[in-house]
Amino acid sequence: MIPATHSEIEQIYLAAEMSQSRALCITACQSGDGVTSVTTALAERYLLAGLKTLIVDLNTFHPAFESAGLNLGASLSKEETECGILLEHKESHQLFTGLVVPREQSELLSFRDPTQLSMNVTSWLEHFDRIICDTSPLLQVNRSNIPAQVVASACDHTILVVMGGKTTSGQLAKATEMLTNSSIQLLGSVLNLKQQATLGQEMVREINRFTFLPKRWRERLTQKILRNELLAHSA
Repeated sequence: MIPATHSEIEQIYLAAEMSQSRALCITACQSGDGVTSVTTALAERYLLAGLKTLIVDLNTFHPAFESAGLNLGASLSKEETECGILLEHKESHQLFTGLVVPREQSELLSFRDPTQLSMNVTSWLEHFDRIICDTSPLLQVNRSNIPAQVVASACDHTILVVMGGKTTSGQLAKATEMLTNSSIQLLGSVLNLKQQATLGQEMVREINRFTFLPKRWRERLTQKILRNELLAHSA
């Protein structure tokens, strides 16, 4: 999980506030790129600022939240739909006020409609200061997904999370093209370097390929490289 006080989260928070964004859509090219981590960290940052925040989990591909103390299959009352319920992040067990992914096909259809979803966001903003929507991946589409671009069009701004060392330039170009619409405002992109090796690690990997060098020499070089602060940055 990303700490809410992380400097990069602070930059996202400031960018959103300076853009007067009340409803944010967080999306990515593929599943596992870090959308939920950014969502929870930013939600925490909003809460630390004293802003009443609602997380809307619209990721039908791989939902990261579940209702705390309420059956996911149960239908919500009108008040719960408007004001949210208590959500629990499945991995960290953090609790947030939010809405779970709809399970009924009729509800999914309404969420896929840009006009209806925009009306829902407007209704939620009557009860909350900030809204963050966690979406399905842009490039992983199936019949049960709520398209990320539809969610993006209903929000004030969109943030695209990119996984360093995993997302290809072709995938990024396609995702950016899908977000190219007059109704979608891209606030910026977040480069997730969690899985990307540092320059020092890349050098060590290459050194270990030189099997003609004595193992003791390679180990000494490896230790010096990994201790070098200049080589601790991502390649």
